[in-house]
Amino acid sequence: MEYIKKRADSIKKKYHTQCPFEICEYMGIKVLRFDLPDSVNGFYYKYLKNYIIIINANLEYEKAKVTAAHELGHILLHNTTNSFQLMENTEIPIQRLENEADFFASCLLIDETEIKQSYTDQTLTAGDIASISGVPENMVKLYAHYRGYDF
Repeated sequence: MEYIKKRADSIKKKYHTQCPFEICEYMGIKVLRFDLPDSVNGFYYKYLKNYIIIINANLEYEKAKVTAAHELGHILLHNTTNSFQLMENTEIPIQRLENEADFFASCLLIDETEIKQSYTDQTLTAGDIASISGVPENMVKLYAHYRGYDF
């Protein structure tokens, strides 16, 4: 998973932002919002040589940002893999792909330096970091697990 952290860090450094919407714009990835079923936060697809991220129009900004970061992770890490096709037509578990996209999104959105500078005298929980970063607590825990942190 270290390569995923390095990939997220290099993207942030290259584009001078951790905002997935700005990164997508710089990379030429369209982000569109549509009414989707409540069970679908978003997905990406490739049309010709262009990537497009579709986000549920009913999501609040923070949830849409996490969804965009997650889908960007799929594009950068799994762009030759079609999750829908794998789910429907094979026995291959896709949870590993989803965990990797979640980890990428958390690496992109959690700014460890800012958290450490702002909260040097406090022991933070996963819930605290979720509140600070806007990243869901389950993704913060996944991040902590792969980064070797104990909450």
